[in-house]
Amino acid sequence: MPFGLNYCCRRVVVFWSWLLLGIGLLGIGSSPLLAQEPVQPEVPAAKETPLREQTIYIPYSKLRSMFEKEGRGVFLAYEKFQELWNAAQAATRKLDEIKPPLGALITESESQATVQKDVVQVAAQIKIDILTEGWHEIPLRLTDAAIREAKVKDEAAKIIFVPEQGYKLLIEKKGKEPEQILLSLVYCKAFSKGAGTNSVQFDAPQAPVNRWQITISEPGIKVLVHPSLATNDSSAEIKNSDAVKDPAEMKDAPKETKVEAFVGAAPQVRIDWNPKAEGAAGQMALTTVQVRQEVVIEEGVMQTKAYLAFDISRADLQELTVEVPEGQNVVNVFDPNVQKWEKKVAGEVQTLTIKLFQPARGNQNVTIEMEKFGDDKEMAEDMGRKDFQAPDIKVLNVARQQGIVVARLASSLRGEVTTRNALLQIDAADLPAPLAGQDWPFAYRYAAHPYSLTISAEKVRPQIEVDELVEVYLEPQQTTFDLLAMYNIQKAGVFQLELQVPEGFEVRQVLGREVAGAAAVVVDSHHVDEVLLADGKKAKTKLVVNLARKALGRVALWVELQRRQEDANLQTPTGKKSVLDLAIPRVATAKLLRTTGRLMVYAPESLRINPTETKGLRAIAMSEAAQGIESTRGGRFAETRPFLAFAYTQEPAQLQVDAERRQPFITAEQLLFVQVESGVAKYEVTFNYNILYSGVKTLRMDVPAALYEQKELRLPPGAMKEKKLLPQPADVAQGDVALEISSDAEFLGPKVIKFVGERKLAEMQVGQSVGIELPVLRPRGIDRHTGKIAAAKGETIDLGVEGIPEGLRPIDPQRDLSVANLPAVPSRAFEFTDDWTLKIVASRYELEDVKRTSIDRAFVRMAVTRGDETTVQCLYRLRSAKQRVAIILPKVVGAGSAFDRQPLRVNNIPVPLEKDQNQFYIPLTGHTADEYVLVELRYTLPNYQSKLVLPEFPENPAVQQVFLAAFLPDERKLLGIRGTWSEEDDWRQSRSYGSAAGHSDDQLLAWVRSDVPNSQGLENFPTQGTRYLYSALRPGTGPAGVLTLIAVHKYVLWTAIVLLVAGVGLALTWRPMCNRMWWLGALVVGVVLSSLFFPTFAQAVLNDVLWWSLALVLLGWTLHFFAWALPMVANWMTARMARAAAVATAVAAAATASTAGTTSAAPLPAEIEFKDAQSGESPPPTTSSFTKGHTDEGKEGGIN
Repeated sequence: MPFGLNYCCRRVVVFWSWLLLGIGLLGIGSSPLLAQEPVQPEVPAAKETPLREQTIYIPYSKLRSMFEKEGRGVFLAYEKFQELWNAAQAATRKLDEIKPPLGALITESESQATVQKDVVQVAAQIKIDILTEGWHEIPLRLTDAAIREAKVKDEAAKIIFVPEQGYKLLIEKKGKEPEQILLSLVYCKAFSKGAGTNSVQFDAPQAPVNRWQITISEPGIKVLVHPSLATNDSSAEIKNSDAVKDPAEMKDAPKETKVEAFVGAAPQVRIDWNPKAEGAAGQMALTTVQVRQEVVIEEGVMQTKAYLAFDISRADLQELTVEVPEGQNVVNVFDPNVQKWEKKVAGEVQTLTIKLFQPARGNQNVTIEMEKFGDDKEMAEDMGRKDFQAPDIKVLNVARQQGIVVARLASSLRGEVTTRNALLQIDAADLPAPLAGQDWPFAYRYAAHPYSLTISAEKVRPQIEVDELVEVYLEPQQTTFDLLAMYNIQKAGVFQLELQVPEGFEVRQVLGREVAGAAAVVVDSHHVDEVLLADGKKAKTKLVVNLARKALGRVALWVELQRRQEDANLQTPTGKKSVLDLAIPRVATAKLLRTTGRLMVYAPESLRINPTETKGLRAIAMSEAAQGIESTRGGRFAETRPFLAFAYTQEPAQLQVDAERRQPFITAEQLLFVQVESGVAKYEVTFNYNILYSGVKTLRMDVPAALYEQKELRLPPGAMKEKKLLPQPADVAQGDVALEISSDAEFLGPKVIKFVGERKLAEMQVGQSVGIELPVLRPRGIDRHTGKIAAAKGETIDLGVEGIPEGLRPIDPQRDLSVANLPAVPSRAFEFTDDWTLKIVASRYELEDVKRTSIDRAFVRMAVTRGDETTVQCLYRLRSAKQRVAIILPKVVGAGSAFDRQPLRVNNIPVPLEKDQNQFYIPLTGHTADEYVLVELRYTLPNYQSKLVLPEFPENPAVQQVFLAAFLPDERKLLGIRGTWSEEDDWRQSRSYGSAAGHSDDQLLAWVRSDVPNSQGLENFPTQGTRYLYSALRPGTGPAGVLTLIAVHKYVLWTAIVLLVAGVGLALTWRPMCNRMWWLGALVVGVVLSSLFFPTFAQAVLNDVLWWSLALVLLGWTLHFFAWALPMVANWMTARMARAAAVATAVAAAATASTAGTTSAAPLPAEIEFKDAQSGESPPPTTSSFTKGHTDEGKEGGIN
């Protein structure tokens, strides 16, 4: 609003500032010194000439002549101007010219290559399309070729050379229409000559249509073009000289070779050609052969692979012939040029005839694979030695045969050479490349045929070392053996393992296992064989394990054996011992190099184990038995524990033990819990039994007969059943009855037996006490009995102890008891280890009503906006036993628009704010009375309220400390407050005379939401302006709890400061200095006192406006002082000069009279009159403070 309160205040301040400044300047101008300046007459301001509007009528016939001139203008509507402007812009806009992506390109190339003496010359016709205007560089490449001629339209072409890019054609095109030119190019390059093959390669210009024609001045040349998409041999090459019979045909035969090829847009074009050799006409082929023979000897078989490398010259060879020994089985003969092969047996020799697809000349390779089995097709395991003779391979119809023979044995064999003829042994480093780097212990070379090589081989026996771990699990119903065998197999692998197992045991599992760096063997199958014992009987004690893969190196095998047993001495505590013979399962030692083992015996605590015979065994510690090898027990046999440990070697070992079932050991822990309520006492007696070693079928319990007969103490329905013993045992105490407790199964291990019951009590009045005797339950037939007693009470009942308890020791119910499983939290607790007696006393008292809601922390933020609205955020940390807490909001809050979108949150979860006809309610459903709840309430007050009213709780809860943070706009200045609130801001004077808050909003938010879960996200309450913090401890309700803020607009405050300070100070300018000093001192005292007693008011007043007002007053006083002092100084200086002149004249006159001899000396008058020397008149008298009495006239500030 242009005429709002801010605008009016600002105008008032400006007006009074100028007014006071004018008064000050007027006072200065009224001084005598400045009054002598002539006053300039005011010059009247020039009047503005008003605009005149005149209507002129022009005939329509003269309209064109009047307006169509320079400097004339036409006025039209803006819409019409935009329409005309857009039409003009559209008419002058030029269409963008579409340019081709390339300026020029090669479309077609036709090259004719001619092979000359040492070079290849190419004549190319290249078509180039130039698409754009200007100069163009067209790449021709030809990096390593020489250009002989280049013409465009019968004119020399402009060719440039760029390093690493080759030649480029430089051409200029004039005109915008596309144009096609023809470039005639002749270039050449020297070709490379090889052994029977010539080659040349060009970096030719690239074109999508690229055709080459190669011409060689000799017929019958084989030409290859790379790359070649399509090739056409246009020459009539004579493929067989015998086909031309007529001399006339020989005369018409072509004299050159021509080849056409389409290469496409290839980056490089390579041409290879070689003439066909005719060889020696009428002569046989000259053939030499190099043989590489590889012999591999394995168990029962010898495999041979022969590589034949033929070198054929003078003529083509269509067929090859090879002889091999009769005993060899020829498996395959192969090469890409081998068409078929045939075998013929003649005596002790097999002849192989190999036919080729094409007649061979030059190099031809053939590979022959053979094998020979032993007499029994395999090498017997217990055989001694066997001789293997390398096959003598002979190639027929060759001039020379040389070769290399290499042989090696399988890893399971070892041997030596027994016969060697016509063979020269060579070192492995001298072997050719295909054999280098391989293991060939036998390597020989022969220069001529025949030769012979015999190798004597024998099977290598494996060296086996075994480390065993045998674990025995003795149980009352069965005995289990676990054998973990770690093999170290060297020199030769094995496919079968043998073990010795005890007779009568069932093989449950046989499998490989990775353990201690040993790989798991791959088990294929296993079976148990009969073995003839020393006494002539047969027994199944040999376990044979067949492996799917050869075992070599460190491997491990695991075997599980089990046998059921029905021994009454082990299943029930009979008091008798049973002898157990434990034959140890182990690896068969006949084929082993070394054997070591460890034996570990496990048994449950219910068995007592004692070794009676240890043959071949050495007792060791359990820790030593588990070193170096991992136990395979895992989580099995959890009820057993290690008893014995032994070590053994390859010597026979036997273990015999005595086993006996232990008598049961029973312990019981009792917990007696009694809960006393009004009119009833509830009992809950829990016995935690632990039956060790052996099970029992029944348990005996002695209970009070009165409780049992009246059914006030009983077992709940379930698996446990009680029965009264008849007849009663003799050791039953008086007043008790013996019960027998049984179940579906025998009692073994931890068991829980619980008795429950209740006893009615007499109705207790307030202040009345009732004695309660606790039931004593005694378990019989047990080895140890301990217990605890816990007592709980209702809300209006107190428990005590009558007399001194016997056999009991008080304990802490919170620390010494596990209250998680109890129905209620006990208030008294005792423990006992023997017989006890206890009587408790229950007393009733009356409850006093207390407040059900407690608000221990609260933080309220109220932000006044510039729109005169107040946004409110209320945070309460409370505990309440009620499901709804009533709250009363200020009267102006009631409409739906006064609340935020989510006005109420409980633990940062939005909940609906409930309302009835009079007040609102905060729902607290789902929260207990002992947990803290953080309630957040937000609403908006429509108008600015100087009185900050907090929500009230009509149920008068217990309220502790409350913090209130008020935010006022910067243009409002707080002068003071009224109410029972304390300021929490720590006022510290700064450069801007501001303040520092003692507690920030973040600190207060963390304070109010401490110990409350899920209380984040409270910082999103927007605030602005200056923050003022207040607090109250248990603030009152109604008007007593209202905080009133006294605030004014800053312009009103500044206007008042200017009026009071500057106005009064300038008004005192003409007063005496003492009056002004008194006023200035009163102002300083007032500021100091306000800072002490009214700090908020002092903070608002002590601002820049006050200091500028004081500066203005001091400036006015200074100017007025100079206006008064300057004339006084001038008068004083004039009077001083006049006195000095009068004294000088008087002294001169006295000197003259003395010189004239005047003897009479008359005294000088008190006042000397001085006359003008020429006029003879005395000067006008002057009034001076030196000649007259002192007066107050002329004093600064006027007459007092």
